[in-house]
Amino acid sequence: MRVFHQIVVVGVGAAITFSNAAQSASAQPPAQSQDSLARFNQLELGPIIRSTSNTAAESASQAEQSIALNPQTSESQQQGGVKIASTRTQPEQASKPQQAAPAAPSTLSQAGATPLRGLEPTETQQPSPNPPNNVPVPSSPVPILRGTPNESFPPVPPRGILDTKPPASLEPNPNPLQFPTNPEDVRIEQTESITLQQAIDLARRNSQVLQIAGQQVEQSRAALREQQAALYPDLNFQMDASRSVTAGGELGIRAGQRRLNALANRTGQPAEQAGTNFGNNSLNSTLQLSYDIDLFGRRRANIRAAEEQLRLRELDVERQAEELRFDTAEAYYTLQNADGQVAIRQASVRNAQQSLRDAEALERAGVGTRFAVLQAQANLANEVQQLSVARRDQRVAQRRLAEILNISQSANLTAADPVEQAGSWRLSLEESIVQAFKNRPELEQQLVQRDISKQQRRSIQAGRLPQLSVGGSYNVLGQDPDNPDPYTARGWADGYSIRASLTWSIFDGGAANARVKQRDADITIAESRFDQLRNQVRREVEQAYFGLESSFENIETSEAGVLQSREALRLARLRFQAGVGTQTDVIQAETDLTRAERNRLSAIVTYNLGLSSLQRAVSNLPTNNLSDAP
Repeated sequence: MRVFHQIVVVGVGAAITFSNAAQSASAQPPAQSQDSLARFNQLELGPIIRSTSNTAAESASQAEQSIALNPQTSESQQQGGVKIASTRTQPEQASKPQQAAPAAPSTLSQAGATPLRGLEPTETQQPSPNPPNNVPVPSSPVPILRGTPNESFPPVPPRGILDTKPPASLEPNPNPLQFPTNPEDVRIEQTESITLQQAIDLARRNSQVLQIAGQQVEQSRAALREQQAALYPDLNFQMDASRSVTAGGELGIRAGQRRLNALANRTGQPAEQAGTNFGNNSLNSTLQLSYDIDLFGRRRANIRAAEEQLRLRELDVERQAEELRFDTAEAYYTLQNADGQVAIRQASVRNAQQSLRDAEALERAGVGTRFAVLQAQANLANEVQQLSVARRDQRVAQRRLAEILNISQSANLTAADPVEQAGSWRLSLEESIVQAFKNRPELEQQLVQRDISKQQRRSIQAGRLPQLSVGGSYNVLGQDPDNPDPYTARGWADGYSIRASLTWSIFDGGAANARVKQRDADITIAESRFDQLRNQVRREVEQAYFGLESSFENIETSEAGVLQSREALRLARLRFQAGVGTQTDVIQAETDLTRAERNRLSAIVTYNLGLSSLQRAVSNLPTNNLSDAP
């Protein structure tokens, strides 16, 4: 009986294996080994994730066990998908970031294998291409482009702005005060796939932060021109035209008339007319010229302070541009990570579905248990739930990137770049720290703020000293009274005046001294902040550098873990189908493979984020000017 039971178990396991192979027979190459037919544990991560590893010698034999990835119709691929693949680098190039060569486009061995079934049992599978027998290894590091330490940063455009030609449909409404009032105004109608460089281009074109910073630069430039106007004299022209009939003259006429009336009553003669209150027409023109003589440098100090303020605003634009580039790259990599998580969870669901089908087949054959089926059903329910969470995070990441890029309200974004190492860092830690000290606009901003406070203090001190101003005026006056008396003043006349004024604030209650002390405090604060920021910059560079080293090593480790987990799942499934393993072993192997794939994806994304953080810490790459700012 025991021998008969073993024969039944082996027969059922073989039947399940051949049944699984038959469902995907249309997708298989004509000639495949039995071992390759059992390799259906490969996670489908859409188009390709690229990583690097220095374990080329150790993984050469394991490469034959990797499974070809087949395109599946899924939500993540309809929205752009995540692209994952693997490459190898030489071991001596993997120790430090400055020695890491950029990833090569070659993939790990994609041996012909039984492809994974999709979420639906009837999903059609496509054949996988046969891979090369070995993994290509770069013979030398890729040369540094443009003489810069970072070849992945967008190149300097010839006209001073990025020109990646992003889709025109992503352009926002030109009216910044647009206020959507209908659901149709905010409904997503299109989804565009963009690269990282296009995302940075859109961010610099559309960012409200950069637009505000640019307007502040214009304000400071106008303020500088206002201070420079004091270098020239003031020339004013004034003209007054008037006609006056005085009330006093009218009262005088009335008083004279009463006197004449009284005299006429006494004499009995008719009263005479006292006269007429004549009006007066006049035209008065004055041309005045005045100029303040800068005896003690107050005007020069004000102009110098305005120039430094303009420089401060320009440095702030540079800082905002660098910060925006980092925020855009971070949001883009986060979206790539979310896309990868969706793909991994979809593959986990397919693995769980396969395990459930195997458990149900064994139960129908009488050699499995209901407990194993329930375990597989619970595992499938958990994976579906995790897939729902991953899709939620994907949608949130898409809208976060859309917010940073300030695109159209009816458009959505997906990542077009594959998940691969963004580049390498060719500077040592010490060189990176020195470059950060040279390039970071935050440090220069504190020095500029210190100069501004110095110039303001100089202006206050000069204001306490004597101030000399000179001026002159030329006046033309014309009068034309209504009085016909030839002896009345009438006609045109001119005149001039020259003046010099000296003012000296001898005592102001200590207000000037108080303002000087305020500026002295500002100088000290700027110096202290410079010292503080210098230490902070070094910490940021070191933190990003060490993180980049760690992420690079994690890519190697996670790559080996993925290969091992795939092989473990293949063996666990074969053991379960043969009746010598348990469903728990298969579920644990699936969980380990999902964790390994997530670790690899996280390692690549973390590396890219670390590289972007290091670029931000060193700042203003590849050039040390504002040529690439809008």
